[in-house]
Amino acid sequence: MEEKFDIYFLSVRSDAEEGRKLAESIRTYQLPKNTILPDPALSHTHIRVDCENEPFSGRIREQLLNSRYLVLICSPETKNDPVILEKLEAFRTMHGSEEIVLCIAQGEPMDSFPESFIEKKTVRKTLPDLSVVERIETIEPVAADLRGDTKQRRRELLRYETVRITASVLGLHPDDLEQRHRSRRRREIMMMLIMAGIICSAAAAIFLRLGLIAREEGRVADEQTRLSLAIVQRTIQELPASFEGEEEAQIYIGEAIDHARTALRDLDLDHILEETEKGGGE
Repeated sequence: MEEKFDIYFLSVRSDAEEGRKLAESIRTYQLPKNTILPDPALSHTHIRVDCENEPFSGRIREQLLNSRYLVLICSPETKNDPVILEKLEAFRTMHGSEEIVLCIAQGEPMDSFPESFIEKKTVRKTLPDLSVVERIETIEPVAADLRGDTKQRRRELLRYETVRITASVLGLHPDDLEQRHRSRRRREIMMMLIMAGIICSAAAAIFLRLGLIAREEGRVADEQTRLSLAIVQRTIQELPASFEGEEEAQIYIGEAIDHARTALRDLDLDHILEETEKGGGE
């Protein structure tokens, strides 16, 4: 039985990590609920990863024939690699150029894209003295971009390109899928923050209650209270830092902290809240 793929990932060996990381991100991407596919038979999870410069063969030809899209991970080593170019041309002959997605992982676009994807156009321009000159302008293809100056930026680009490529493969509009993804992400973050607030509030309440009991019984009251106060302070001070870089998470940080404070107020521990505010200000 022929093995069918929806996406064929292709890269040179030196870009294997970027290729596999993007392929896995797309394979494990969960479509938002209520997403209606133009063609229910399509899938973004059927992926073939070719990152070892395996020579072109009849088996490779069959795999390319049974793939709908090809994602080429581009870098300076890709540009003139004979094995890459042979597979690329075979896929283009079978399916056309519209089903090829270029994704730059390293280097500058002009140094990384295969020549066949770089369009050169002769443009005529009229100078102030009314003379006409012809210039050759280079038009770069539209491509995904995984380059980033920081680890966090590379993660953001990986997530963004995952959504874009998945949308293209499934015949969806990238903006629509991105909006649905953001809505789902907001709900997930909200639930995560609420749970964090509830758990920390419960732990703080338990230790605080133990501290009050210990105080009444005259045993280790100060130590228990300090431990309780430390938990509350850590929750309020460190929770925002735990989600640094997550703009959507920061929107709900205040709500989660308010939830924790409300739980403590319900225990008539307003004096602890006052101490917490002082500790947070310091």
